Amino acid sequence: MALEAAVAELGALYATARGFTALQARAEGELLPQVTALSSRLRRLVRRAELTDAAIELIARELLAAGSQWHLELQRVRDSTAYQRAVAALRADAQATLAELIPQVFADLRVIVPAPTLYFPVSPSSGRRRPGGSPFLSPPACADRLLQMVAEGLDPDASEEWWDQDLPSLTCAGTPAALESPIALCLASEHVRVTVFGAADGAMRRVFTRHLRGPLSITLAADATDERWEAYADSYRAFRDALHAELGRRGVHATIVDG
Repeated sequence: MALEAAVAELGALYATARGFTALQARAEGELLPQVTALSSRLRRLVRRAELTDAAIELIARELLAAGSQWHLELQRVRDSTAYQRAVAALRADAQATLAELIPQVFADLRVIVPAPTLYFPVSPSSGRRRPGGSPFLSPPACADRLLQMVAEGLDPDASEEWWDQDLPSLTCAGTPAALESPIALCLASEHVRVTVFGAADGAMRRVFTRHLRGPLSITLAADATDERWEAYADSYRAFRDALHAELGRRGVHATIVDG
């Protein structure tokens, strides 16, 4: 139903708005109750078979008005002095200035001092799904991917969201155990030249940069939690050992880490 999709879109606007420092409190205090109330009204009307043309028109107008208002609020964030200064600082790679401005733009982010060792996830997925076939790269292909990333550095993933385009970032973790992928590239703390941000209560970290270079090393988790590995002939441990050996043949040491 179009109205349900519109309510879901308004909910997505709430999730976006609460991610910005300037809008977080209002998103929680104004937009979330509005989304909840409209969703409840819609479900009640459907349940009672009272969704008349007049009721549909009324809710549609309210949804349109709320959506327009919050798109405008988000545009005001984008036009704000703090946001535009952060965009300029990122363009100049002025990391000290970003340390000041990013918490003013994005809610719940603070500077992590001293900078920790960072672990960047690397997906072993092949991107192909064939019936009965493994969805993972072969060890040689995975080694190719890893060594290319080590040589070329890391770029943020492409995104259609304007804030990700204006202020691209890399997501990483302070420990390999916090990552979903069992394969990671490690940037030791003494080589971190970018400001590291994170939430006070979370293990994930973010660095704002258009390209990250550094002496990156490779870590392999001792075990993987992804149950897809067990569905194929080779377990993760067999893959890990084959990848470790393949990297060794190419003169690259990968560290196997527990947990």
